[in-house]
Parts: sequence; structure tokens; C-alpha cells
Amino acid sequence: MQSDTLRCARISRRLLMSSCAWLRYQHPQAAFCTASALNQSHYDVLGIKNDCTLAEVKDQYIRLSKEFHPDTNPESKDNKRILAINEAYSVLSKPGLRKAYDTELLQKSKVTMHTYGDIRTNAPMEQVIFKDDSLWEHRDKTEFYKNRDRPYYGVKGVKKLPNSYIAAGAVVFMIVGAVFHFFLAKTSSDFTIKQLNLRDQIASTHHTEVRNLAKANGNAVQMELLRRRNEEEIRNR
Repeated sequence: MQSDTLRCARISRRLLMSSCAWLRYQHPQAAFCTASALNQSHYDVLGIKNDCTLAEVKDQYIRLSKEFHPDTNPESKDNKRILAINEAYSVLSKPGLRKAYDTELLQKSKVTMHTYGDIRTNAPMEQVIFKDDSLWEHRDKTEFYKNRDRPYYGVKGVKKLPNSYIAAGAVVFMIVGAVFHFFLAKTSSDFTIKQLNLRDQIASTHHTEVRNLAKANGNAVQMELLRRRNEEEIRNR
């Protein structure tokens, strides 16, 4: 009588576990019931791979049932483990439920992936350290803090100026430089023109004197003077 009662209880529990597994897949948010309490998937609970065959699922279930079930192993008191084993088998032994469970596992793994810049990982967000040295917030500011008590521009008494002041100073310096350059170029041009005019005047005066002298002496005397001058230059060489 007692054995019949136990057999009926086992059958009822098996039917209950199967129905619970079906209900879980009607409500995906509750898909990881006992297995989630152990932080394991159904495959991890049975110790099998995701691509295992149905025969491997059954063989592993039978082996674990003998190992952890109180009827075959009175020393086993891990009730959560037994429930997780039965739950995993009730899902993985049925192709339809197993397919739905695999889909849910895939979706759950995708949800846990996070993107940090160009990095994609499933690590918890609070444990991920994303660092880009091109950003001021992520730079190593050790050297910066070492020099924070020194003059900003290397000159004592000169405080840090806003960028607008520096830009305005650069514009003023550029204008002053342009004016100075124009003044210098104008002065140089005037001086050069003045020197050329003076040279032209001297040359014109000398040409006029020579011309007047040639007219006064006549061609014969002038040619004789030129001959003597040439002879003196040759001797001097």
C-alpha cells in the first residue's frame, strides 16, 4: 500500500513538473525557476552540452537521479538539486520545450551584452572600465596635479587668462605687426627711390659736363684726350 502511494506521488510530481515547465514557457519571465536559484542553466544542471542528443539527456538524467535521489541515495539531502534535475529533464526531453528554451537562452545572452564605445561585452556595467586617453576626463592627471601650484604661463604673477583674452591679444598683435610691416616696406621703398634719383642726377650731370667739354675741345682734341687716358689705364694695370 505504501509503495503504491509513493509511486502515485512520484507520477503526480512528474506530471506537475512537466506542466510547470509548459507554463513557464507560456510566461518567459519565469523560465529560470529552480535552475536560476542555482545560477545554472538546465544544461549545466545535467552537466551536458547544448548540442547533446536526446539519448544523452536521458542517460545523464538517470545517472544523476540515482546519485541524488533519496530513495537510491539516503545520504543525499540536496532537495534543490533534485528539483533542478527533474525540471531540466522535463524541459530538455521534449523537443518543443527544448527549442523554446534554447531560444530563451539565446535571447537572455543577448540582453546581457553591453556596448562601451567600441567594446561589446556581457560583463556587469559597474565592473567595466572604459578608458579613452583622448578624452580629458579619462587622462592620467598625476602630472597635471603636480604642476598645479606653479605659474600657468611659467611667469610669476601672471594669472591664467581666458581664451577670449588670448585670442584678442593675438588679433591685436597681428594688426600691429601688419602696420609695422607696411611702415617698414614704405620707408625702404622711399629710401630706394631717393637713392636711384640721386644716382640719376649725378650721372646726368656728369654726362652734361663731358658733352659740353667735348663740344668746347672739338673732335680732334677730344680723341687725343681719350687716347692718352686709355694709355694711362693700360700702364696702371
